[in-house]
Parts: sequence; C-alpha cells; structure tokens
Amino acid sequence: MPLRALLREPLVHFVVAGGLLFGLHRLVAPPPAIAGEVVIDREWARAVGGELGRALGRPPAADELAGALVDAVDQELLYREGLALGLDRGDPIVRRRVIQRARFLHEDRAELAAIDDAALAEELAAAPERYRLPPRIALTHVFVAGDRAEDPEAEARRLLAALEGGDDPRGLGDPFPHGQVLGRRSPAELASIFGPAMVDALAGAPLGAWIVARSSLGWHVVRVDAREEASLPALAEVRPRLERDVRDRRREAAIDAAILRLRAASTIRIDVDDPGLRAAIEGRLR
Repeated sequence: MPLRALLREPLVHFVVAGGLLFGLHRLVAPPPAIAGEVVIDREWARAVGGELGRALGRPPAADELAGALVDAVDQELLYREGLALGLDRGDPIVRRRVIQRARFLHEDRAELAAIDDAALAEELAAAPERYRLPPRIALTHVFVAGDRAEDPEAEARRLLAALEGGDDPRGLGDPFPHGQVLGRRSPAELASIFGPAMVDALAGAPLGAWIVARSSLGWHVVRVDAREEASLPALAEVRPRLERDVRDRRREAAIDAAILRLRAASTIRIDVDDPGLRAAIEGRLR
C-alpha cells in the first residue's frame, strides 16, 4: 500500500492517537527538553511502532513507521497549538477528555505498587466497621401459607404443640420456596425472605425453642438453631474487597498528590469582589 494511502487509513489514525496519548504522558511527566521542541526519541518510536505493529498484524516497515511518527509529530504540534489558543477551553468534551486522560496516567502509577498482606491489614484496621460481618442466624421453620388454611394462625399453633411434643418438622406444613432449613443468614437476608416483622420476632427468640411468628407470606413455627454475633472477618474472607479499596485509596492519593504538585508549580490569582468568597477559596487552596 502506498505510504500516502496508508496514512489515510483509519487504523493508522488510531495508532497515531495512541502516539498522542503517549506524548501526553510525556507532557504530564516531561523529560528535560527545550520549550516548544518535539523529540522523536527511542521510547516514543518504540511505543508508536508497537501500536502500529499490532494494528497491521506484523512489524511495520521503516517507511511505515516513519510516516506514522511524522503524522504523530504533526498532530502533536496541532494539539499544542490548540492548547495554546485555548481551543480546549471552548470545547467541554475535549476538556473533559484531556482531564480524564491526565487522571488515568496518575492513577496508573498508583497501580504499580504491590498490595501485600500488610497493606490489607492496615486497611482493615483503619476502618473495622466498614468490613464488620453482621450478626447471623440459622433456623428451621414449618410454614403455614396465609391462603391455604381457614385459620392459619390456629394451624401454626397446632403445629407448635406437635413440634414441642417431639414431632419431626420434615413433612409438616406447606412448601416454602427457600426450604425448611436455612443456614446462617444476616438480618437483611432474612428480611428479604420473610419481611421485617419476622426478623424482629427472631431477634428475641430463645435458642433451640419453637415459637410462632408471622411473616409477609403467612405463619411459621420457627426454631433458632444457631446465632453468630457481629464480628470482624479474617483477612482472607474480605481480601477482594480490601484489595479494591486499597487500590481506590491509592488512586485518589495519587491524584491528590499530583494536584498539589501542580498547584505549587502554578500561580493562582483570585480576582473576586466578595472577601468571604476570597477567604474560602484561599482556605481550600492551602
């Protein structure tokens, strides 16, 4: 394919855009360079060549890579001119995109540090209530559907007497969608199954005793088989969540550090009439 035709290909434009993003990375973390100078160094050539090779499905020829690099330089110069003319300020979409890309670059740096067990333990210790496991209850129940008996409460109390007399709960009552025996569930999980009134009744129920309680679906003869108090989980139980939170915290810290550095390197002039507003802005900038 002739070079001019190649450079008109949308795929190559995509590669050049990748080169521009690489150039933006160098602007965010600039190497020593002459102001206004665009340097095609080995790192940039390697990055653009890699993107072009992936787009073409083969290593690019020297003239193909040269064309892509020159195109990237031309677009870099136009990009810089646009910034100098303030064209990004006139287009909120472009402005948001540039800001977003700059944030991504700083966040990517935060991702490089490994998250070890010490970092996870520190995160867990810093906010234990955030990760604390709720209390949980295991139960067995016999269900009486509200629309299946003439007097469902009376039927539930008849079943209570039978169960207290030693009858096996299996085979008694009506079918229930979640079964007769429920393993350890939190109050929120139980409320989603039975409704809040049933959860309130279970909270005061003695361990191992049958009681009659009403749910949003009917009546139940219920026995609380086990209780677990709220507890702080072991590290392994919440590892994925801790890793996500540590990663998020590091990203935010990286952005905050970058913004403080940019503020320190800039002159910010406050030109407002309201002295209260001026003081508020100055306080936030400190």
